[in-house]
Amino acid sequence: MKSYFNIEKSAFRKGEYVGYANGKVFRITKSNSSFGNWHAANRDNWNDQLFAFGLASMSEKLANIKN
Repeated sequence: MKSYFNIEKSAFRKGEYVGYANGKVFRITKSNSSFGNWHAANRDNWNDQLFAFGLASMSEKLANIKN
């Protein structure tokens, strides 16, 4: 896996990643949605969700999150 400054492999769940953005923690999983191949959901607020077609674009979206 390429190294991203705000995404790391989950130590507890195989095949999942953890993303960090603006003090928030996101659980990143594979998705078969038409919105993207990856789905990120905020750990504390499930209404805060992101979709992306690659981990590189997910990293960019996480980096651009504002309060």
